[in-house]
Amino acid sequence: MPKLVAVVTGASQGIGRATAVRLAKDFSGLVLAARNGEALKEVAAEVKSSGADPLAFPLDLSTSESAENLFKGTLDRFGRIDGRSG
Repeated sequence: MPKLVAVVTGASQGIGRATAVRLAKDFSGLVLAARNGEALKEVAAEVKSSGADPLAFPLDLSTSESAENLFKGTLDRFGRIDGRSG
C-alpha cells in the first residue's frame, strides 16, 4: 500500500499535469483524472517513472456519477486519500 495518496483533477495538461508531476516526488499513489484519456496515459507513464503508482481515470467530473466513481475507484485501489496543507 502506498505511503501517501493524492487525487489530481485536470491532470492531462497545464497546471494539473504539472501538479501531478510534482506530487509524484512526495505521494507514492497518484490518482489522475481528466477528460483526455490519451494525454492522461502519458502523464501516468511520467509519474510512474518518478516512482509513483498512478491510477488514471479518464472522466468528466461535471456529473456526480463520475465523481462517485473516482472516489470509489480510489478507495478500491489505495484504501484512502491523503491531504497535506502548508
